[in-house]
Amino acid sequence: MPLQVVIIGTGLMGGSMGLALRAADSSTVVIGVDSEEVLSLALARGAISEGSLVASSAVSRADLVIIATPPSVALAVLEEIAPFVPPGAVVTDMSSVKRPIAIAAQQWLGKNVLFVGGHPMTGSEKSGIKHANSLLFENATYVLCPHEQAHMESPEQYKLLTEVLGQSGARIIVMSATKHDRIAACVSHIPQILSVLLVNLAGKARLRDPEVLLLAAGGFRDMTRIASSPFQMWRDILESNEDEIVGALNILQSQIEEVKTDLISGDLTLMRGQFQDAEQTRDFIPTDRKGFLKPLADVFVFTSDRPGALVDITSSLFQAKLNIKDIELLRIREGTGGTFRLGFDSLLDAKQAVDVLNLAGFSAYQL
Repeated sequence: MPLQVVIIGTGLMGGSMGLALRAADSSTVVIGVDSEEVLSLALARGAISEGSLVASSAVSRADLVIIATPPSVALAVLEEIAPFVPPGAVVTDMSSVKRPIAIAAQQWLGKNVLFVGGHPMTGSEKSGIKHANSLLFENATYVLCPHEQAHMESPEQYKLLTEVLGQSGARIIVMSATKHDRIAACVSHIPQILSVLLVNLAGKARLRDPEVLLLAAGGFRDMTRIASSPFQMWRDILESNEDEIVGALNILQSQIEEVKTDLISGDLTLMRGQFQDAEQTRDFIPTDRKGFLKPLADVFVFTSDRPGALVDITSSLFQAKLNIKDIELLRIREGTGGTFRLGFDSLLDAKQAVDVLNLAGFSAYQL
């Protein structure tokens, strides 16, 4: 019998997962649950096999249920479908905060239904089924937060989930929900708040110094790149992870108070220590991976500023059967050229890529 996957919420994330699963295995039945208008678009795009306006009836025949809604909605959806999920099925979600829904699942789902929280660390500045992409999850970190004994108590169900998600091209890492939320507060949620506050600080400074943004290049731009993220998305995240965020803010506030004391006293001893600690800690941030991924082997390629340069790079590697796992434009100077960073699965692939690209006339090297 074909695998039955129910995706509740067929927008950007849910629609992209549907496209990826159907592309990987055309026999998989993907049932979407959403509004009539969204389901019509999802069907037209091929993201789902069929649609349903009622979640409870859709999940009653599911092998796997994926809740692809915002965190606040996800909790309500889980409570609604819990009585109708058949024994032996697997339920997961895509919320970026994990503890609240893990606790709710333990309360609402039966013992014969496996719940594993999930957080795909990917997305787009655009939203909705119109912008769904079958490659959205390709090479993206996908965090799973099973309870401690999930792989032992429900091995077949857990295997089904990891295999299905693997079909999307995602790269899975496992950790507890508590650890996920604590880490997310530190390296995702607090940076978002600080980015917004820094931009608003500059915005207020414009009232006195209109030229302030003319000088806000370089580091300021890098630190505030995420400041334009939509509040509606972040409201759910901030409310759902309130405890961890407040805890991190308290630590940050104490550090700011230390800086103020140092400046007022004229003794920058503590500040010197902060700079030294930051320099040492930052050296531990991997430059060859995304999120919690295993390291990629990097190759750096300089190319002249000309039309088709990137196509020539990727074509050369394609002909050599070398698969690029990640690509990033590091810098470019108009009229001169630019440097790309290419990530490969292994050092052997990276070494072969350097040879192929240099032979093709590019300047390629590894650090």
